[in-house]
Amino acid sequence: MVKFLLQRPVAVIMSTIAFIVLGIVASFRLPVSLMPEIDIPEITVHYTWDNASINEVENTLTSGLRGQLQQIPKLTEIQSESKEGSGLITMKFEYGTSLDYAFIEVNQKVDASVNGFPKEVQRPTIIKASTSDLPVFYININLKENDSEEKFLEFCEFTDAVLKKRLEQLPDVAMVDISGMYSPELYIFPDEAKLRSLKITQDQLKSAIDNNNQVSGSLSVKDGYYQYSISFASQITSPEELENVYLNINGRLLQIKDVARTGIRPREKRGIFFNGDKQSLCLAVIKQSNARMSEMKEKVTGLLDQFREEYPDVEFSVSRDQAQLLNYSIDNLVQSLWQGILLAIVAMLFFLQDARSPVIIAISIPVSVVISMLFFQLIGISINTISLSGLILGVGMMVDNSIITIDNINQHRMRGKSLFQACLDGTNEIITPLLSSVLTTCAIFVPLIFMSGIAAVAIGVFVSVAFSITIVRVVFHLLFMYAKEGKATRFIQRISFKHLDDYYTNIFHFIFHHKLIVMIGCLAVLVLGFVLAFQLRLERMPTIDTNEIILRVDWNSSIHIDENEHRVEDIIKRFSDKCEEISCHAGEKMFFLNREKNQNINEAEFYIRTLHAEELEKVISSIREHVKANFPMAKVDIAKVDNLFEQLFKDNDVPLVVYLSGESRRGGPELDSVNTFIEYLDSLMPTLQLDKPSTSERIVVEILPDRLALYKVSQGTLINVLEKNISKMNIGKLNTGSRYVPIVITGEEKTILDIIRSSFVSNNDQLDIPVSALTRMEKKLDYKSIIGRKEGVVVPLNVYHVGDSTEQIIQTIKTEAGNRNLNTTFDGQYFSGQETLWEMVVVVIVAILMLYFILAAQFESLTLPIILLVEIPLDVAFTILILWLSGISLNLMSMIGIVVMSGIVINDSILKIDTIIRLQRSGLALEDAIHEGGVRRLKPILMTSLTTIFALVPMLWGNDIGTQLQRPMSITLIAGMTVGTFVSLFIIPLFYYYLERIFISRKK
Repeated sequence: MVKFLLQRPVAVIMSTIAFIVLGIVASFRLPVSLMPEIDIPEITVHYTWDNASINEVENTLTSGLRGQLQQIPKLTEIQSESKEGSGLITMKFEYGTSLDYAFIEVNQKVDASVNGFPKEVQRPTIIKASTSDLPVFYININLKENDSEEKFLEFCEFTDAVLKKRLEQLPDVAMVDISGMYSPELYIFPDEAKLRSLKITQDQLKSAIDNNNQVSGSLSVKDGYYQYSISFASQITSPEELENVYLNINGRLLQIKDVARTGIRPREKRGIFFNGDKQSLCLAVIKQSNARMSEMKEKVTGLLDQFREEYPDVEFSVSRDQAQLLNYSIDNLVQSLWQGILLAIVAMLFFLQDARSPVIIAISIPVSVVISMLFFQLIGISINTISLSGLILGVGMMVDNSIITIDNINQHRMRGKSLFQACLDGTNEIITPLLSSVLTTCAIFVPLIFMSGIAAVAIGVFVSVAFSITIVRVVFHLLFMYAKEGKATRFIQRISFKHLDDYYTNIFHFIFHHKLIVMIGCLAVLVLGFVLAFQLRLERMPTIDTNEIILRVDWNSSIHIDENEHRVEDIIKRFSDKCEEISCHAGEKMFFLNREKNQNINEAEFYIRTLHAEELEKVISSIREHVKANFPMAKVDIAKVDNLFEQLFKDNDVPLVVYLSGESRRGGPELDSVNTFIEYLDSLMPTLQLDKPSTSERIVVEILPDRLALYKVSQGTLINVLEKNISKMNIGKLNTGSRYVPIVITGEEKTILDIIRSSFVSNNDQLDIPVSALTRMEKKLDYKSIIGRKEGVVVPLNVYHVGDSTEQIIQTIKTEAGNRNLNTTFDGQYFSGQETLWEMVVVVIVAILMLYFILAAQFESLTLPIILLVEIPLDVAFTILILWLSGISLNLMSMIGIVVMSGIVINDSILKIDTIIRLQRSGLALEDAIHEGGVRRLKPILMTSLTTIFALVPMLWGNDIGTQLQRPMSITLIAGMTVGTFVSLFIIPLFYYYLERIFISRKK
């Protein structure tokens, strides 16, 4: 086949051009995203129950749902949270779980539980997480002049009916989610004096409205040859129609407007959004999974410019732009790629001492990238940071394989062979070890098959092999046939390295004359690496410097949403001049696709962005001090901004979480006992700085049964009167044509004490009994929310300051909790880091086994692969030493770097051992064959190592999220490749020497 391709250069070139054309076409059709479309192994269940207490939500809804859902297979974690009027259950599954099947099972379990729900509770909302469902960016919109709530309500209706729909009409936009909306309600405000004088009750008002607001079915009637459909105009469709509803009071006709005021107003607020100091709406824009993010951003930006012209009274701004992050990350990756290519070409010029050979690499790189785009299109891979990283790795392998091929052809030319014969023999000689090295690289990635980007790596590897054994030798043959050696080549030969072989020979003889010292040194490196591995900090993902943060404030007191709004406005006004951008969700976030636990009306979430990371730390510190000084009970927590990277690799931000539970699965430990336990732990271990659980003050109205019996009042009648007076009375819905608006009867706002003092209830003798004579009121402090897990109801305690004695802290807490009849379970970064470490250990073991199987098959030996695999622990030990010196943690990215490095560095040893074996078979003595094999493979080994290292060097100084994520992996690869080159050149031959000596002695 090699000879056939060399004899048909035109066919090879034309075929390559055809692939290039198809690749160019495919590159314009590929979707572009920050991350690949991956199902995040998480499903959330949201449910609401208006006016239900926290205990009612937990006992009636959450407990049954949690019991059903925890039976789903491959569920790793389930956690529920019950609040007043709502609940949330979050389920996390094993990576690789089919979320489509899990979603179906969750729906089946929910349907089985819904049958036992109260009638007024709607079916829970189930959300399946995916990177394609995450907002690409947010659009903040607000009125330039907002002087009333009624005006903002109209603005909300306009946004929902016009702006949202126009944005969703763009083909690349899948959905626009809104938070901060006001919902309308039609209120009836009765004149209490008139109602009392006319003896009109609220029930009579409700009955009159119900009689005039009936929904009738459609009837049909035959009239001769024709048939007509008949409908009855019996619905209230406007506030004016409601005002004109008649009441018959003792034969006297009155209208609603005679005894009450009516109007449209915002429904009771549950959440507000501020962009700066202006009340705004926050629109989350979600793109279609197959859309190009940058193109979608351009179309949305164009539409926003059109909005600004059409609606000059409205302000528009874009926040948390993932498209900008995408462009920045991809630009940095591409820039790093070209910088690495340039450095690699410079290295080749000096080693190959020829100006023509690097031209082949310069041509091959863009061609292989374009052809890879074609395979991306065929397999369905999008252009994203992970697939580009995999492609860059594949291109790096193509450069390495091309260097090996070109160098081997040059060596055959130097032995006096013709150009055609040198291309033929030089390629045939290295096909087997080249395929073996490619297989070993692929074997390394087999255990990582669950990770996105592996397909891109496979495509890069495939293209690299195809280029190395087909196109490279044909281009080499044509280039050296028609392009003669010029001045540039002669100049490079004068300044290139001339004594590399001598340097190598000197080091080689030193190593072989001090074999014992070298072996002891290798053993010392292994022991040192093993010891330092336990000293490295464990975390799931590397720490990333950022200039944006989420700051959550729990006021930890039962404040109204209006007071929350006032406090938020004050903070924004104080610190807005120190921030590039500051916005806040006060109260609940109203996004439909909100997968996180929702906030209460007495909580706030700030998004803060500054120009530099250092400024961000100062702003956060200042806000903390302000909140603690003015609201001592408040809690302030910080969290990472949920960009696509954070969502995909989300980790627990807390180093250690302690879950306390009682002896009963349904009821958690008492609040007082938990607070007492926390105070004791603080006195025992002051450095922990434990926070007490969030609490909420509730008013408990105790009904006195002896008074009910004395005054002949039924309990149901008393509760009915209290509910009517305390809350609004919902009496129906207004059909406006586009939506249903609730109709409520309301009154003057009163305190609970005033309501009880001024309310009366009729007894069996039709006498009015004051409610205050039948009840007793007290305030009670209780949990703000009820958390549930597989073990039942729990109370979580976050431990932020664990130091180096995590195991001791865990043991102490477990012992002290047991003494107080409290059960404990633990979670947090400490455990996720250990879990990640052991997962990667398993990956490394499986990868090494795959390498062993491939090498044993190639060399037809069970012992020789062991010599080659010795390089991996030596390189890993040195890499761990570099990580320790650099202060880098052992995280997912650095461990992936170790795995990838293990597959790359062994390729040099494979080629060198293969050359040594060929030389032995040709008749050279063992030590001479080892030396000669080292000389022949010296330049290709140095060039492939340097090109890989040079390609990774630019990734050390970038500041975007993609570069910061990849920096630990880059440092790991650079360290491993550096020491791996030395090991491949000198240590592996030494081990091979000992193996052959043992084999020869046994043979004798």
